[in-house]
Amino acid sequence: MNNQNFFQISADFDLKSKPEWIDSFRLKYDLPYDYHITFKTTTNFNDEDFENLNIGLKEVLEKYKPFVVIFDELFIAPAPSGWCIMIKAKHNEDLFKLQKEIVERFSKFGTHPSKQKEEFEKNFDPHITIARHLSDEQLEQAKGELKDDLTCEALIDSTTLTTTKGDTFEEWSKPENRKFYKFNK
Repeated sequence: MNNQNFFQISADFDLKSKPEWIDSFRLKYDLPYDYHITFKTTTNFNDEDFENLNIGLKEVLEKYKPFVVIFDELFIAPAPSGWCIMIKAKHNEDLFKLQKEIVERFSKFGTHPSKQKEEFEKNFDPHITIARHLSDEQLEQAKGELKDDLTCEALIDSTTLTTTKGDTFEEWSKPENRKFYKFNK
């Protein structure tokens, strides 16, 4: 692909309610990402498709009203860069419907740079990550700091289209690479 760029679509949010311990735990064991649910993982696209991404996302979101998602189930999994600790979302039809529509609509724009990202989309398992890139030793330490009260609540009322020239944390984090779209209210 010429002029290769990357995009992803997520719902970025503040937690409306959360346990008191979660922010300090996350500061210790995670990168400073916003809380988010990824709908469309990192995908390549061409410069000429940029406006179509924007138009397409606006069209999808015209059909949606804000909805609440509850996160309440601890999940620990290995990843290529170390262990991750996540809190899974309760099943929510609006969330799954939105993710499916976004994936179907935006799959035509490019391919994923890794099979893992493609599989994540196919096997959508919404969650928030509270720790990542942990060694075995760090995982054991983090487990000792986890509390029983896990329940978090988020209002999903917008999505974020992030476009970058590189697949790095710094590029994904730049405010100028992110565009927010509110749901139809």
